[in-house]
Amino acid sequence: MAEWKKLRVLGEGSYGTVYLVLLRSIEEQKPKISLLALKTSSSYSMLREKKVFELLRGCEGIVQCYYYKCIVERGYLSYNLFMEYAPHGSLGNLIKTKLLSDKEVIVYTQMLLKGLSCMHEKGIVHCDLKPDNILLFPSWDDRTKYQLKISDFGLSKTSEEANADLGEIKFRGTPYYMSPESVRGFKETPLDIWSLGCIVIEMSTGLQQWWNIQTSDQLLCKLAFFNEAPKIPDELSYDCKDFLKKCFINDPQQRWTAKMLLDHPFIQKEYPTSLPTYNPSN
Repeated sequence: MAEWKKLRVLGEGSYGTVYLVLLRSIEEQKPKISLLALKTSSSYSMLREKKVFELLRGCEGIVQCYYYKCIVERGYLSYNLFMEYAPHGSLGNLIKTKLLSDKEVIVYTQMLLKGLSCMHEKGIVHCDLKPDNILLFPSWDDRTKYQLKISDFGLSKTSEEANADLGEIKFRGTPYYMSPESVRGFKETPLDIWSLGCIVIEMSTGLQQWWNIQTSDQLLCKLAFFNEAPKIPDELSYDCKDFLKKCFINDPQQRWTAKMLLDHPFIQKEYPTSLPTYNPSN
């Protein structure tokens, strides 16, 4: 590591502040200047997030963390994560500015499934997957303008931590993207799949699922006591609606995995493989 300079604030949250920074370093005896995103916080939870980033190093569809630095700033310990900078903002901002085409929704969903598949294979549950935590990078795929990468692992859990607070009924992430089992304390990989289904609806319609729910308590009741799923819009294609049904299966043990969903016809339209023919009764 070398010197860095904070240029501006990119975002703020309960788990820290993210800055755009200019990093000056020396590599192979040559000076190098990079634009990176710096997440800084005095919270000890940043050490856990650092561990998660280390486990996810090299994963496709995941924002990468390049450096970690702990410093004393104004008399307090400051934990700093230096990550890839996303020059095009977040998926949340994109959804607010334009209605995505059907092809874009498929391509972006496939990118997210790639990231989730790698994450889940390594025993990581994101626990707060939503459009604002998905960042946009220049695309290598000529089918779309952006490459999507999952970010912000402040609430993520490893398999050992997943069900540490069972029993109390409450939201353990952003309410509109939480699954019925998660509000009862079960935070395993099926939660991220439910959240993905909510994101697909939002990408397809421009509207949040549960948009007609007035209070978070009302939503909590629907999830915890009635096991309700978001309404799947009628105007979506047959394949998209079937894909969403797999994401919203009430029993988390029966809910499809990211790897299974990559083989669904909704995704196979743009990314065909030589896998066996899909049976919708499965």
